[in-house]
Amino acid sequence: MAIFKRFFQEKNSRQNDVCIETEDLEKLDEAGMGMVRGIVELSVTPVKEVLIPRIDTVFLAENSAREDIFNLLIESGHSRFPVYKETIDNVVGILYAKDLLPFLARGENIQIADIVRPAYFVPETMKLDSLLREMKQRRVHIAVAVDEYGGVSGIICMEDILEEIVGDIQDEFDNEGEEIVEVGNNQWLCDARVNLEELNEELGTDIPDTDFETLGGFVFDLFGKIPGRYETISWKDYVFVIQSVEGHKIRQVKILREEAE
Repeated sequence: MAIFKRFFQEKNSRQNDVCIETEDLEKLDEAGMGMVRGIVELSVTPVKEVLIPRIDTVFLAENSAREDIFNLLIESGHSRFPVYKETIDNVVGILYAKDLLPFLARGENIQIADIVRPAYFVPETMKLDSLLREMKQRRVHIAVAVDEYGGVSGIICMEDILEEIVGDIQDEFDNEGEEIVEVGNNQWLCDARVNLEELNEELGTDIPDTDFETLGGFVFDLFGKIPGRYETISWKDYVFVIQSVEGHKIRQVKILREEAE
């Protein structure tokens, strides 16, 4: 759609302006409007709000043994790894899994320093719209975020930015299991992306779906903040328990229905 193409073109002299015609907006459905909101928010959202924090990032030591590298590839399922020397704050490059394949196939020893690619470092205060343009220009899909002291805050991938526009993007390693699973009497484990209309129909709940489309959005609003794992909050006869949080996104919620006394 032209409205989205215009945003991703090179910035003109008015760099922070995103011109959206009224006639364009009238052509958009609800999903399209959601994408417009996501695009506009990129210009005010800093990297630090979206990045994968260092504690959740899979790093690889530059002197890792061949067996350790192979095990890390299998266990993590990732295709790119920040490589560090001595400490995590000293990232020396990015290792692409595809660059390892010839060595693994031939059973040869691997010298990571010889095949690592340059890392792209960005300040954690950088706005997402600027980062997305830079990543497109540089043809990179991953950046290493650093804080004001030069320490590594985490990583951010192009997929993370695009998800801010279009919602979560499933890849080959994402779990595509059932969105609502009954785990006990009046207990359900739910994907935070489950549609509220579907949830209400299956559980017999009456969660309002006028302001939110997903369970995650509704629960986020109840907390009024980014909740931590296992934090709980009540609404009517239900208790919502946060089971999984990734970055600033709620991933999984457990719902318990309290029986009337």
